[in-house]
Amino acid sequence: MALSYLSVVAFLISSFLLARYFTKDEIQHQHQQTIALLISFAITAQAIGFSNFWSEDGIIFGLANSASFASWLIVILLFLASFTKPVHALGILVYPIAAMTILFGIVFPDSGDKIIPLSIASHVFLSITAYALLALSLCQSVLLKIQETHLHERKINGFINKLPALQTMEGLLFQSLRMGFYLLTLSLLTGFFFIDDFFAQHLIYKTTLSLVAWVIFAALVVGRKVFGWRGKQAILATQVGFGVLLVAYFGSKFVIERLI
Repeated sequence: MALSYLSVVAFLISSFLLARYFTKDEIQHQHQQTIALLISFAITAQAIGFSNFWSEDGIIFGLANSASFASWLIVILLFLASFTKPVHALGILVYPIAAMTILFGIVFPDSGDKIIPLSIASHVFLSITAYALLALSLCQSVLLKIQETHLHERKINGFINKLPALQTMEGLLFQSLRMGFYLLTLSLLTGFFFIDDFFAQHLIYKTTLSLVAWVIFAALVVGRKVFGWRGKQAILATQVGFGVLLVAYFGSKFVIERLI
């Protein structure tokens, strides 16, 4: 429990330091190493807490645990990408969300009956990885929207100046979007192999919404390649697609586990 609280503190401090750098006139990122150490600690501490997920019958993977694992994976993907790509600003959005999912798990923990068998664990983890990549695409689209709006209105401030060029931001968006789309495709395909009865397992709504999200992302990926879609079209499609996917996975889990 103590490690969980320390992870929350590390994520929030890292987000604060990033926000401070991007909103101040400092040219050099003085706290970059500190943030890297804090995030490394938070990732490790959160991973240690995952040992509580395991049971004799499978993995306890209800709403709280799946949200915590998804945010952990998002942080890892962002942390690794930051070594080679200018994506540090995403931490301002990602790290507080990671902290909130940990706190949610502490306040509203999963009960021991929210178990997935090991036989479908690979499918679930593949789905979560796709979700994590598409979540990064969503965060990137939010920053891109802010950047586009400020540039269009000629409101240039320290934050906008420190973001990569608009073309680079769009390129980063579609890189994560394509990888997330490919993994989402694989997760849907494996789902049809691993899960026999969608109706009996209350999965029909989740599957339907996931397919709707897949169609949106597929249209966006193809539209980018064939028609050169960019800007507002890409931002809106990314946000709508992820919104549908969010409702499909976590929305259905919330209704089934916490309301029914």
